[in-house]
Amino acid sequence: MASINSRLGEYLKLELIKNLFDSLDIGVHIVDANGITVLYNKTCEEIEGIESNWIVGKDMNILVSDGVYSESIALEVIESGRKVAKTQRVNNKYIFSKGVPIYENGKLTNVVVTVMDRTSLENMKLQLNELRNINVMIQRELNILNKLDKEDNSIVSKSNKMEKIKDLALRVAKVDSTVLIEGESGVGKGVLSKFIHGNSNRKNGPFIKIDCSSLPESLIETELFGYEEGAFTGAKKEGKIGLMQLANKGTLFLDEIGELPMRIQVKLLGVLQDKVFQKVGGTKNIQVDTRIIAATNKNLSLMVEEGNFREDLYYRLRVVPIRIPPLRERKEDILPLIEVFVERLNSKYNYKKVLSSGALKLLLSYDWPGNVRELENEIERLVVTSETDLIDIDDILGGEIGNKINNKLDDRKSFKENIYDYERILLADYMSKVKNIHELSQKTGLEVSTLRKKAKRLGVELVFAKK
Repeated sequence: MASINSRLGEYLKLELIKNLFDSLDIGVHIVDANGITVLYNKTCEEIEGIESNWIVGKDMNILVSDGVYSESIALEVIESGRKVAKTQRVNNKYIFSKGVPIYENGKLTNVVVTVMDRTSLENMKLQLNELRNINVMIQRELNILNKLDKEDNSIVSKSNKMEKIKDLALRVAKVDSTVLIEGESGVGKGVLSKFIHGNSNRKNGPFIKIDCSSLPESLIETELFGYEEGAFTGAKKEGKIGLMQLANKGTLFLDEIGELPMRIQVKLLGVLQDKVFQKVGGTKNIQVDTRIIAATNKNLSLMVEEGNFREDLYYRLRVVPIRIPPLRERKEDILPLIEVFVERLNSKYNYKKVLSSGALKLLLSYDWPGNVRELENEIERLVVTSETDLIDIDDILGGEIGNKINNKLDDRKSFKENIYDYERILLADYMSKVKNIHELSQKTGLEVSTLRKKAKRLGVELVFAKK
């Protein structure tokens, strides 16, 4: 078999083989051992600008001498007997070619040259580098902005109100409906948003939060939607990926949505309607699959009436509204929350702190205007500042919450009723430190009979700490 051409002729029609090579996306140019072209596919025609009918049967030596090729990879392979790869000029175009020798019975029979347009190669390189850069940018942004908390994001509650909210959140988590969480500052809107994400089909995707009240209008658009290279003075050379795009296949939590500027509200509405947006300074539509959960401590309905919030966006966000009641409306949750916070801090700092019954009753009597956040901060203060393992009433009264409790009068109650409330707290605290009524008498300086009458009047059961 003198050549591939003659061998193929024994088994298949050359036309069938040519059709096979013509279907390839890479140029293929085959010559025999003498440098004569025997096959030249359509991709080669497109890349080199030479017709197959013209070049088949031509001697590569003549084509080089005529200047059609600046040099011939095939001829170099024939001369060296080894693979050769380099860039060459064909018809004033720069082409990257790679030649491979074919041997039969130890004798060189053909050379197969694969051909690629160097311009296409450079474009592929640029696209690959761009994808790598985007990947690096996304990873960098996610490392900074998109870390799900390591701690358990379950909701601590005991009240019927919160149990109903948890049930609703679990049902909503299974779909992609937009959720609007309403409630006072500190009630746990962020915790509920993570609870929904963590129980959704998107739980393995990113969860990204942005506080709409923390950024000026000039920055919030670029943070949300990103920007293209050169979009404005001072912009990063490579542009920026926005949080909306980073949250693709996951959840974007827009906290304090009521602070979103009207101009940005229009752009957000477009994302909710069409799932597409454009970067700042860009013209290309970017498709996203991002679930939106919004939260606010404002009355958005009133803001709509006053013209400070778009009505169409309000209803787009409020597909599933969830209102979290303040802590004063669900006091059953205070004790389990305290237990979790104390346990967490004890574990973190290797403490063994506990709260006395009097301290617990005092904390339960407070209305917590700052809600769960205020409670958590107070428990941390008590745990880290108390001098002994037993956190008592005095530890509370020595802080800001204690001052508020001392200064707090319930206007709905009489002077005597307010005094009775405080006496109940004090009596409970004293009982937590003694083992019987006689020790209580010594501790308070009151007669045993007086203590019994006081307890009956206050409706307090005389129960002492076990020692």
